[in-house]
Amino acid sequence: MKEKMKRFLRKHWKPFIGMFTIVVLAAGILIVSNLGSYQNLVKTFSETRSNGITSEDEVKPTEAPLVEETPQVEDTKEPTKESAEISKENTNVTTTPTVETGNSETEKPSVTKKAETKSEEETTSVIKPTEKPASQVEPTATVAPMTETKYVPISEGWKAEASAKGDITSAQKADLDSMIQSWKSGALTDAELKNKIISYLEEQKIDYMEVSVTSKGYALFDEVPEIDLRDGGNLYSFVGTYSTGKQNPDRTNKTVCYNWSAFVF
Repeated sequence: MKEKMKRFLRKHWKPFIGMFTIVVLAAGILIVSNLGSYQNLVKTFSETRSNGITSEDEVKPTEAPLVEETPQVEDTKEPTKESAEISKENTNVTTTPTVETGNSETEKPSVTKKAETKSEEETTSVIKPTEKPASQVEPTATVAPMTETKYVPISEGWKAEASAKGDITSAQKADLDSMIQSWKSGALTDAELKNKIISYLEEQKIDYMEVSVTSKGYALFDEVPEIDLRDGGNLYSFVGTYSTGKQNPDRTNKTVCYNWSAFVF
């Protein structure tokens, strides 16, 4: 019986060693993954407990991926000591990356996501809603300087004049108008114009009651006045407005003017 076992082992030592190595690796991977998942579970449990998270949100441990067994081809030839040593070195070299990959695969991404969300909540809770951002600047009202509109007086000179007649002829009115023009030019005074009109009325045998002449009718205007004289009233009427071109002395927006008038009643 012992000889049969020895023969069996001599013939099938390679598959036996391979199976033994796979079993050992699988057991080591399971132990490492269980330890890593247990540590992650304890860590997440403590974090969720401190943040007030319920037990339903706890992280579930992920199972370690199973390593598929690769079939080994039986070798009928008896191995030498050198080949056995080479095969052991190869198996040792190939097994090391599998352990590292198993450890890297067992790490849980959910733990890092919760840690990131926790840090984001902490940063957002620090900002006070009452504080105004620096970019919003309150507008300041700019008051435009008030400039007074300076009054421009009416220009100097004669601005308006009109004459009208009553119960006299147009020729008689024209003679009186020529006397008025001489008076306006300064060739006649008020008294001289009055005497001249009286003399003309007596020559023409025109009945009259009174003659009034004045060039001192002080007046203030902010704009050129309108003169409305119509025929059919007095025997003769004349009204004219002369502007001095000077503003009123009390600084009101008025121009000093004089009303010239001549009436025959």
